[in-house]
Amino acid sequence: MSNIKILLSTFLLLLLIGIFPLSVQAFSIQNITDSIKGLFGSKDTPQTNKTLTINSSITLVENSDINKNGQIDAGDIVHFAYTLKNTTESNYSFATLKTNIDSKQVSFIHNIHGATGIVNDGKTIEIPHVRLNSGEMLIISFDALINYFQEDKIIATEAEFVSSDNKFIAKSTRSEISAKKLTAKEVEEQGVSIKKQ
Repeated sequence: MSNIKILLSTFLLLLLIGIFPLSVQAFSIQNITDSIKGLFGSKDTPQTNKTLTINSSITLVENSDINKNGQIDAGDIVHFAYTLKNTTESNYSFATLKTNIDSKQVSFIHNIHGATGIVNDGKTIEIPHVRLNSGEMLIISFDALINYFQEDKIIATEAEFVSSDNKFIAKSTRSEISAKKLTAKEVEEQGVSIKKQ
């Protein structure tokens, strides 16, 4: 019986050597483990990041510092930009980008890019009818005039992307700038009609 065990062991050893020649690949537990992981996948394998992200920014438009004081004041023009990157497998049509900008702080929205229009309900500014397919990146931007106000203000945006049925998809981090107040006289001297809030 023991001779049969020796013969079987020898046969199996020769079979393994024939399948995995020692000259080609040295045997070790790590080799076998790596081979099994390669066949069935491994948790260590990096996965593709399948998300929809929004990056938002607010900057002073070049040459729009009306009183040339190097500060952002009422009457200056700022540029809002949103970069939407969709690495999911979903396609979105008639979605909405909610900027959450306080619409009382800005007016004269212009230079709109990447969108068909803007909706201002008197509270916040939204960009409707956004189409963003899987694997696409979209940049939506526009310029706006900072309104006249009687105290220093924070102009902020924290955009949300929602589907056509108003379901939340993604949100950006908060972007903000500090805007300095102007007196009514300063506004008048600039010769710019700015809505008083």
